[in-house]
Amino acid sequence: MRTVTLELLRHGPPHNQLLSPLTQYLGLCANHAAVTVRLPFEHAYFQARLRSLSYKDSAETRQLQLAEMAKLMGELLSTVPGLIAELNACAEQKSGMVHLRLILSANELALLPLELATAPNGFPGAGQSLALQTQVPLSITREVRRVVEPVEWPSHPRILFAAASPAGVGDIPLHAHLLALRKVIEPWIKYYEKDNKASRAKRVAEHLTVLPQASVASLQQACATGEYTHVHILAHGINFQHAGDQRFGLALHDSSDPRQTDIVDGVRLATLLRTHKKADGRALVRPAVVTLASCDSGNVGSVVGAGASIAHALHEAGIPLVVASQFPLTFHGSIIMTQVLYEGLLWGEDPRLLLDDLRRRLRTGLADTHDWGSVVAYVALPLDIDRQLLDVSIRRAQSCIEAALDWADRSMDSMSGPAGEKKAAGELWESFGKELNEARLRMRDLLKKGQNTAEIYGLLASAGKRLAEVLWRATAYHQIVDNDAATFQRRAVASLDESREDYRKAFEAARQESWALVQELVLAAVLEGGSEVDADAWRLAHFLSRLDLESEDLQRRAWAHGNMIELCLLALLRNEQDLMPWQAAEFEAFQHTDELKKLAKSGKVELYTTRRQLARYPRFFEEVKHEPRWNTVSMTALRLHEELPKSRLPDS
Repeated sequence: MRTVTLELLRHGPPHNQLLSPLTQYLGLCANHAAVTVRLPFEHAYFQARLRSLSYKDSAETRQLQLAEMAKLMGELLSTVPGLIAELNACAEQKSGMVHLRLILSANELALLPLELATAPNGFPGAGQSLALQTQVPLSITREVRRVVEPVEWPSHPRILFAAASPAGVGDIPLHAHLLALRKVIEPWIKYYEKDNKASRAKRVAEHLTVLPQASVASLQQACATGEYTHVHILAHGINFQHAGDQRFGLALHDSSDPRQTDIVDGVRLATLLRTHKKADGRALVRPAVVTLASCDSGNVGSVVGAGASIAHALHEAGIPLVVASQFPLTFHGSIIMTQVLYEGLLWGEDPRLLLDDLRRRLRTGLADTHDWGSVVAYVALPLDIDRQLLDVSIRRAQSCIEAALDWADRSMDSMSGPAGEKKAAGELWESFGKELNEARLRMRDLLKKGQNTAEIYGLLASAGKRLAEVLWRATAYHQIVDNDAATFQRRAVASLDESREDYRKAFEAARQESWALVQELVLAAVLEGGSEVDADAWRLAHFLSRLDLESEDLQRRAWAHGNMIELCLLALLRNEQDLMPWQAAEFEAFQHTDELKKLAKSGKVELYTTRRQLARYPRFFEEVKHEPRWNTVSMTALRLHEELPKSRLPDS
């Protein structure tokens, strides 16, 4: 994504300045010459014009003022020739989505609804909304000039939803927002007993915490744990007087009496969200994302974001991504905002693309409002955000796959006893198949980026192997009706074949990764028989694994021992002496098992994964491919499995 930066600067501190034609700003864009920018209105006059955009006048007046304000903002942007040149260059180069960074450190500039701007003459899409025109799609964000702290985009999101509606202030769409958030976290919810409310609440709490009567004390206490990467605040917005000036704050519950109102301004809210971490007392916590939806108490039926002022203050305090609303959002608009942003963010999608998608959905879905132009986003992303987002997307898809397969595994475990009931294939697949398919499709889509290819293919292959095991177990345990058994078996074999192909591609993408070649050989033996184990490929895998045994990386050495165990089993399965004598193969397998136990303590993923893989030989692989030699190999694998201590992953 190409980035175009427009910065507006002025002398003096960022605060205590009103909008005025007398104030000179310096406009900077790329390496073009700096220009002087002046605003053609006074502060009081401008605020009066904003009144209509807050739905406080008639619909006709609002529409006229909206068109006039959009034209005014477009003309303001056109006074920076460098911006025109950069956007037209993007159009000529067909750059795709362009990120337009507006750096506005002067506090008074936060009032300008630049997102509403109509593209003036000379701009791409002249005469259309700048944010919605399609000639050069723009994701418009705001930013403040400050020292940027290192940001690690969260790969394990946890959301804090803080809602407040003190007595006498008005209602809020609490349940609609809660339902939207509960829906977007669903793909990552691991197994719980459906009739057990405590079990369900525990699993949901791993991803979402709700403060239904948020106060300063409860919000600060929750943030101090340092566990929350995303904070969503739903509360009424209230105007209040501060030193003779009108300010905007959020109506939270009073910490002592929840019926009373405690008005919290932007600076105070920033201090709450960036409190000291309980764990060490020195570091300040910092959520990566804060979204604000605050209901306007004077405008029943609408939701107004906390305005640029509060979002500006939060961003100044170091929060990388703050999304709010400059003007009232409808209830429906606020729900769309929550759904679009959080669904995309939890999958690791680019927030700049999400903002553009959000504006377009609001424009098409709510034609009688200007919700699309109300959204403001303060964004400061790390320089390597593309790499980080790719890593996050991989981890999120992997977590979703794990959660779906966890549902499948535990569902069948709960039905495998005498009291277990048979289940139709469609019903069983429905319990976990939708999320699993979506995650696998998202994972495959990441291959288009051309990075981390071996890792992605490896994760897809592992997921395919686990899925095949689940489908086969369903047949073996007679938990599905007889007519569906053959269907499940065919699906299991097809999934194994797909997994083998993905392991092959993983090894092609990174020839030094012996694990991929080992697993390809194992699945070839399962699908085609032990005699089909390629001797040359086996020797190559053995050589590469031997090299890894000398690595200084302890984890790599642990994985190498796991590879060697399976290579020894394959040598036994091949039933020939050319790879390794049978007695030597069995002896070495136990040697490598002992070494793995020394390197990988309980709870380590290498130990857990190897033990689970060994359990597949007698319980799954042997059943797929019936051969005399499989029984001997399965018995050896079972003994090796029993040698390894039981272990579960920390988050399972």
